[in-house]
Amino acid sequence: MDRDDYYPPGTPEREIAIRRRVHQLAEFYRHVFVYGIVIGLLWCANAYLIYSGTVPTKWWFWWAIWPTLGWGIGLITHGITVLPVWSLFSQDWEERKVRELLERERK
Repeated sequence: MDRDDYYPPGTPEREIAIRRRVHQLAEFYRHVFVYGIVIGLLWCANAYLIYSGTVPTKWWFWWAIWPTLGWGIGLITHGITVLPVWSLFSQDWEERKVRELLERERK
């Protein structure tokens, strides 16, 4: 199903673009939240197993590092595609900066 089906006819393209951007940001923030919860639980379980004496205490028994690193790489990739890291000096940024400076000058 196309996302444009959710917008009433006549919705400006700019509004649609902004709504899509906000939706992408919300998805990223949910991803960060779930990552924090799941990885935190994995580390707690890993620490419990090691400190309860059920497994020997060798450094390689800290298995929670692998999902943390693997999922963390995915999370960083998701963040790079969503957050305005790449568009720091884009046309949109230049336009906003020009408007900001013009407004300052008017005051």
